Amino acid sequence: MSNLLEQAKIAAQQLNWSLVNHCLQQFISESKPNKTTSKFPNDNAVLDEVINLAIEVLENGDFQEKWDIDKLFKQIGKPAISPLIEILKDWEIDLEERWFVTRILAEFNSEEVLEVMGNIIVSSEAEDLQEIAAETLANFGESGIELLTDLLAKPDSRLLATKALAKINCIRIIPALLTVVKDEKDEVRIAAISALTNYSDSRIPIVLISALKDTVAKVRKAAVIGLAGYVNLQKELGLVKLLQPLLWDINFEVSQQATIALGKIGTNSAATALFELLKTATMPIFLKIDAVRGLGWMETKVSLEYLQNLLGYNFLVEDNVQAQFVNEIVVALGKLEKPELKAQATDILIEFIVSGNSSLESVYVKKSLALALGYLGNIDALDYLIQLLEDEDNSVRLHAIAAMKELDSEKAYQRLIDLSQEATLNSQLKTGIEIAIAEMNKFNKIGNRE
Repeated sequence: MSNLLEQAKIAAQQLNWSLVNHCLQQFISESKPNKTTSKFPNDNAVLDEVINLAIEVLENGDFQEKWDIDKLFKQIGKPAISPLIEILKDWEIDLEERWFVTRILAEFNSEEVLEVMGNIIVSSEAEDLQEIAAETLANFGESGIELLTDLLAKPDSRLLATKALAKINCIRIIPALLTVVKDEKDEVRIAAISALTNYSDSRIPIVLISALKDTVAKVRKAAVIGLAGYVNLQKELGLVKLLQPLLWDINFEVSQQATIALGKIGTNSAATALFELLKTATMPIFLKIDAVRGLGWMETKVSLEYLQNLLGYNFLVEDNVQAQFVNEIVVALGKLEKPELKAQATDILIEFIVSGNSSLESVYVKKSLALALGYLGNIDALDYLIQLLEDEDNSVRLHAIAAMKELDSEKAYQRLIDLSQEATLNSQLKTGIEIAIAEMNKFNKIGNRE
């Protein structure tokens, strides 16, 4: 082992920093008492030599060599902390070297490192160093909260401290963040409000409600997301009344989150708010799709009636956009879980099929209809699924067959057999029925085998 240390010293004299690193890594590895520990033997003189050589690599090596020496300091452990801190205190030392030192110290959770990271955030002019220091304090978790809270009092360090606190998953950060929710800097407010949305605390809703009127869209968006987590208090807070104006926010991301939040609230007044949005011609299609999904999540008689009304609504848009919108309504109806609403949803879809709406010409609308009727599981839909077997698109026929299997498969199969014997069938429907019978036979054989 001593030979390895000597080789490292000679390599340092020759400025061969890669070899220095290699020799030191091997020396440390062979010095371990056993394979289960990474601690270096307690020999101060040897430790000092190893640390000094490693610091020479940091001072003189290229980027890769400095990067590689990082592993060595981790293996040395706490004895390396003080020498590395001394480097950080020397402002005349090369910035890249101090960047690596900061990165290495981030691995050590100690009071010394906490203090030095705080000093970097306050006094360093290098943003990279400050960001690593803030990240380090965040990674220290609860032990870093007190120091970060103190840093909130300093305007120059407030943003980094807020962002670092936001990364700590602990309710102890709430009081600190509440002190900066109205900070004059947009980024501070965004970070604080966004972090508070992850917690349920009686002090937070009033802050979020106030933030709904913030001049910055990201703050309003975060506030809406946060309030969506207080659905259990929607009546006490008057959430529908608070969120409805945000549906028409100048920023569509805010509107989108308000739409999603109202869908989660699920009351009749929330449904009405979404319905009013859907009837507004100027709203973009993505926002209307979110509103339709919100009505679907609610699963109430009122929301179902609104979806039914929307199926026949002409939005005065291009046919493909109208079809996309209709498709979303069909999908929403097909996902209903409440048994008492499934029959009503089936009737709505059948009525839509009979209506001859122009959107029924869309292949993906027809496929969605088949899947929806199959999922709803009402045998009354069978004849309408059979109609889809006449479609020219093979994928539509296959979706219809898959849906029939979800209904009463024996009744569906018998109905197909009966129809196949009718002489008046047109050739296209006859072919579709033959394909369906063959598929049902395969399905029944697999079912019997299982």
